[in-house]
Amino acid sequence: MKTTLNKLKYLGYSTPVIVFLILVYVWNTTSPETIGPMGILSVFFLLYIFWASLFFLLLHFTYLFLKTTSLLRLLMQRREGRPFHWRLAYYVASILAFAPVLILAMQSVNQLTIRDVALVFLFVGLAIFYVVKRY
Repeated sequence: MKTTLNKLKYLGYSTPVIVFLILVYVWNTTSPETIGPMGILSVFFLLYIFWASLFFLLLHFTYLFLKTTSLLRLLMQRREGRPFHWRLAYYVASILAFAPVLILAMQSVNQLTIRDVALVFLFVGLAIFYVVKRY
């Protein structure tokens, strides 16, 4: 049982690589005309999974780096002694992953302008602020 849990632990680290390889395969073997609506939706879903797992790993490694330095104590003093929650990192990574997928979706229908990018970043910033204040 313990070896299975150790294998699952490493699956989280390999998820961005696995999803990226699936995306490269889909991009090289299909086209938007042949893949259909569900295929296009699955590409956006795979992109979301890729970005969410990548951002989660970045947050995880940043926390581990800050934990080894004295910067973490300085940053954590502002959180009134509340411990770091991995659920918070998951929520923030999920919000951050939504931004590139939304920008790509807007670009795919030729609706992307500077104003739209600014609104996406404002929306992401407000969502992260809300989640961090909640935890």
